[in-house]
Amino acid sequence: MITIGAKLKALRESQKLSLRDLADKTGLSASFLSQLELGQVSPSIASLENIANVLNVYITHFFDNHKEKDSIVIRKGERRRIYSKDSKAIIQPLAHEISKKKIEPFMLILEVGGEAGEHPYSSRHGEEFGIVIQGKTKFILEQNEYILEEGDSVYFNSTKPHNWENIGRKFAKIILVIPAP
Repeated sequence: MITIGAKLKALRESQKLSLRDLADKTGLSASFLSQLELGQVSPSIASLENIANVLNVYITHFFDNHKEKDSIVIRKGERRRIYSKDSKAIIQPLAHEISKKKIEPFMLILEVGGEAGEHPYSSRHGEEFGIVIQGKTKFILEQNEYILEEGDSVYFNSTKPHNWENIGRKFAKIILVIPAP
């Protein structure tokens, strides 16, 4: 099985970037990126999205088995997942990396106390949609905080610093949809 780290290294090298180059572009340390490539650390959701943006790939690139690339169905039990121990979060793609797709849907599952990133992060997408399908979350957009519960949704400019935190007593599940790169 190919790991996130192996996919990251292959993609970085195919774009002729050194670890230092990628570190400079992402704002992450070269040491962290090296450990990620070696499978010694797990990225936060924010870090993984940042890396995908810089490398101009879908975040699902790190999950997909390219043999299934053109499938239109992902069964619940077959979804790939990335667990971030530090964020207490799981991210699951809800669509395969299909060429020319316009959106990228995924599910963010936050454990109690979990968050998408250590602090608010931004992306180059420009817009993002999210709907809480389970639990109670705090959504932070710049200096504003919003308490969102099951069924509540947000549509926002994702170039502004934002974050998701689970403030409930059970797992929080959020469906997020972002434009494809």
